[in-house]
Amino acid sequence: MRRTLLAPSLLVVGLLLTAAMTGCATGGAGGGSVLRRDIGNVMLAPLTAAREKIFGKHTIPMYREEDTARSIMWETQWLPRQPAPEEMEMGVTGGRNRIIMRGTYVDERLDGTVVLRVRFEVENMIQTQTNPEWHPGPMPESVEDRFEEIYDDLMLEVRAGIIR
Repeated sequence: MRRTLLAPSLLVVGLLLTAAMTGCATGGAGGGSVLRRDIGNVMLAPLTAAREKIFGKHTIPMYREEDTARSIMWETQWLPRQPAPEEMEMGVTGGRNRIIMRGTYVDERLDGTVVLRVRFEVENMIQTQTNPEWHPGPMPESVEDRFEEIYDDLMLEVRAGIIR
């Protein structure tokens, strides 16, 4: 009797885990209001130099920098933009984005070099004809492409800084 109850229970648990993992996997891209990319484990000095160079190149002003004993958080100002054509069809009247980089300390080498696990995030906010307040909205592909270029430039500079 016990054996027959165990199999269906395991099946239900397996299905719930699969559904939960599928939901997490699709949360980072594809029509969401936040674009997430992993930078990985990097040393603080090359990351800081890369951020300053690439944000300068793309004219992205910083808004806030926080540094705690275990983490860092860098936030840019909101970057206003014109609505993409596909957004205008849905009644979007304004758009803006900001970049947030979060890093958690994972290691400190013998020479004192700090290593962080870093994530790059871009938030998308819109205004519409029916809701003029800023609120999260799906990120158009053209906007995502722009920030993918910034992310790629940042990753290239981080790698170059580590090699130097």
